[in-house]
Amino acid sequence: MKSEIKSLGRSIVRPVVAAFYALSLVLIAAYIILYQYTPLAPVLNDVVLNSIITFGALTGAVIATLIFLYYQPEDRPRKVWLNIMIANWLWFLGELLWQIYAYFNDSNVPVPSLADACWIGGFLFFTFAFYHQYVILTPAQKDTIRTFAIGTWLVVMLIPAVYLSLTDSFTVNFYVEFYYPFADLAVGLAGLALVFIFRGGALMRPWIGLMVFGLSDLLYAWAEKTQLYAASAESGNLLSLLIDTTYLAAYLILAVGFLGQWVLLRYGLSPVKK
Repeated sequence: MKSEIKSLGRSIVRPVVAAFYALSLVLIAAYIILYQYTPLAPVLNDVVLNSIITFGALTGAVIATLIFLYYQPEDRPRKVWLNIMIANWLWFLGELLWQIYAYFNDSNVPVPSLADACWIGGFLFFTFAFYHQYVILTPAQKDTIRTFAIGTWLVVMLIPAVYLSLTDSFTVNFYVEFYYPFADLAVGLAGLALVFIFRGGALMRPWIGLMVFGLSDLLYAWAEKTQLYAASAESGNLLSLLIDTTYLAAYLILAVGFLGQWVLLRYGLSPVKK
């Protein structure tokens, strides 16, 4: 296993991986410059910013699709990656729909919207993916795994409702926004649990991205609830920049994790000296 981890760490020497790392850094740098300094006309600047986020989501969907296509129909992981692929394409569609809403409504996107339906649908398919993965590992515990998955969904749906009710601030808008960070964290933790089962390796990096999503979404929900996000965006301070840049980084980290998995499937483990 140590050999595998070292091999993964050296995967950046492969041209496709090095190119993606470079592309990710360029996207983040361009996003920060456009966000902070608005060098383009305001409408065009917003279109480019939103397009960078949408492109970040697209990279994960494309790489997940390549991994899915690598497996044959009789391969058990194929069903896992089918669901991961669908989840990522739904998230890409959600970003694209949000971008369209924002363009035609002067950045006033309704909540909930079809974009939210896509994002929530993505969480559902991530759940299916983890269910199939855990069943592959422990088939005798199939019913327990199903019960745990349903229970996790109920808890994730309940937490934001309880919090907003206790703070006397429950609205559909706030509920949807506070649902996302807890859903991100639940999916991320389910993925990180696999890290301990497999003792590290290629499965670790994608789920770190989901944990970053959780942080970004939680900061956004809090900033929206306290009305700090709009004020930050208008005044140009670092809070909104941190939230939105972290969101982009989460998509790219997720894609980097998938890319590491694809490299292992495509090229195998590189020989590593002890």
